[in-house]
Amino acid sequence: MSRISFTDPDTGNLSWFDPKAARDAISEGRNWTGENWIGACSGLRTSRAVLYLTKGGRWIENQDATSEFNGADVYRFLTDDQAHAWLIKSADARRDSDEAEAALKQHFPDTPDEEGPDLGGRPVVGPKVETRVSPEILARIEARAVKEDVSRAEMLRRLIEAGLE
Repeated sequence: MSRISFTDPDTGNLSWFDPKAARDAISEGRNWTGENWIGACSGLRTSRAVLYLTKGGRWIENQDATSEFNGADVYRFLTDDQAHAWLIKSADARRDSDEAEAALKQHFPDTPDEEGPDLGGRPVVGPKVETRVSPEILARIEARAVKEDVSRAEMLRRLIEAGLE
């Protein structure tokens, strides 16, 4: 057994784990900056971070920067959400991302293909229906929409609904 003892920098707690007994060990992907390849999660140039899933089901990130300007070899626990974000960021890297992509699918199978803010657009109300009306009727619809402070489309929906009742 080759245990690694470490002090988690986030909590200050002394912990240990056996990397050989880990269920998974995923190296981060790398991105090209135009000058150097850097780790997608760590930003390291000369080495790469590794994300371990321990036998007990805990996530541990290792950033070994000892070969990069005599930096530190740091281990820290990650929550499931942090590990999920780490894997997404690593899988999105332009190089060496297959390992992270496979781990993401294995450990977080419900990850959607895309996610992000709603950037606007028209809300989906129902299927699109087109019709033609005379300019006079259209002017009356628009005047009523202004009076009720709604869009022309909303006014048309209200008028149709009222006519069907």
